Amino acid sequence: IKFADVPNGVAAINAIPFLGWAQIFFLIGAVDYWGAFGNFEIGKVPGLQPEYLERRQLSELTHGRLAMLAVLELLRHDSQNLVSPGFDGLDHLIT
Repeated sequence: IKFADVPNGVAAINAIPFLGWAQIFFLIGAVDYWGAFGNFEIGKVPGLQPEYLERRQLSELTHGRLAMLAVLELLRHDSQNLVSPGFDGLDHLIT
């Protein structure tokens, strides 16, 4: 399957064949089981104060949560367009 054959958004779920989903599933399982991604020394700042490290970790966690919300909103918007094409929610705004 070519990238040009895969539509954007939620419609891509049905375009990916079963073996493609199996590859994704088993890759995630292998990474989780064997820990291929982990505690890397590259990118760590030597001599970082523990308070500053905690602040940076909290900031990264916050940005990750914001990114998850953004992806969920993109999926919601795309699925809404599948249900009723052309609906963007602007018809019922209170101004």
